[in-house]
Amino acid sequence: MKTILSKINLATLALLLLVLAGFSSCKKDDDDKNDNSNLREAIVGEWEVTSFTFDGVEVLGTVVTYSKLEFEAYTGSNGDFEWNIVYGDGSSENQIGDYEVDEEDNEVELQSANGSIFKLEAEIKGDKLELSGILDGERVVVEAERD
Repeated sequence: MKTILSKINLATLALLLLVLAGFSSCKKDDDDKNDNSNLREAIVGEWEVTSFTFDGVEVLGTVVTYSKLEFEAYTGSNGDFEWNIVYGDGSSENQIGDYEVDEEDNEVELQSANGSIFKLEAEIKGDKLELSGILDGERVVVEAERD
């Protein structure tokens, strides 16, 4: 009889742990949810770059020491953006201009004040942003977290 009770208690405990694990994973699922269904609104805000790669080579921390993006809400047919980049040699670059979101293709087109146009694929999951595309003939991937 004692063996049966201990098995029931172990089975109950195991079931309880399984149920608790299921509930605790719900928060993570929500955090990892892809926010591209409303990319135009989800991209608004400040983003601190956490990874910057050119053709698979990480340059953040060496060639680039700091980078930050800011997307302002649409006013009319587009929004304003600002992209600050600080290089390892102490120089910096500040790109400002307009951006447009193509929600169907999950793309963001950046048109800087100097006339340069960059079209990047965009993916947002929770507070994480990934932009990827071709810049100056090289594959670039920028990962950032909401600041």
